[in-house]
Amino acid sequence: MSGFELFIRQHDETTGNWVVPNDFSVFGVDQVTTLLRKTVAAMPSGPLDVSFNLDQEQFVDEAYCQVLSGIEKQSEVSISVELTERLGNGDKPLSMAGLKKAAKAYYDAGIPVILDDVGTGENQTNLVDALDPYVTEYKFALQNVRDSEPMSAIKTQVDFWRTLAKQHVKHFTIEGFEGPQDTRLIQLYKPNAVQGYYFGRPHVLPIAADFIETEFE
Repeated sequence: MSGFELFIRQHDETTGNWVVPNDFSVFGVDQVTTLLRKTVAAMPSGPLDVSFNLDQEQFVDEAYCQVLSGIEKQSEVSISVELTERLGNGDKPLSMAGLKKAAKAYYDAGIPVILDDVGTGENQTNLVDALDPYVTEYKFALQNVRDSEPMSAIKTQVDFWRTLAKQHVKHFTIEGFEGPQDTRLIQLYKPNAVQGYYFGRPHVLPIAADFIETEFE
């Protein structure tokens, strides 16, 4: 295990379960960073790597960079930001200039930027090229293509992004491993890291109960 990824979930009053939100953009910077602070405080002591996702609109919000930098300075946690393929609260991509400015700000603050779900949504090669000086890692998500593409097509995509990662000297992660049949991709493409339910499922932290019947519902 090399680190942790923070998954934001909402409490479903009907079932009592924690579920994936339909719209992540409804969470503001104060909510997200409060969750992150409480999560960091609840984790084991010692140096830890923690990453969490931001959509495009959240990514360019300067407040995130400022707060995350502060959290790092106050703890032993190293925080990484994963820029997802989602636009956020809107239907138009943000300007490339705005995304580059934000990526540089994270870079200057010492916060690694990861391109999540490469090849999906907005995270295509044009964005990869534009943010190249500031990005440390590409993540390819098997779960995004598993049900819509044959394995031959998936292998072609993984090979493309693995090759691009080598060319750009980036860390390469394959996520979405769900069974032993997926592990053959490790031998074929030798990613730097792997992630998925096959290796371990997300766990609800004890602090989750603190957010029931609060503004975080």
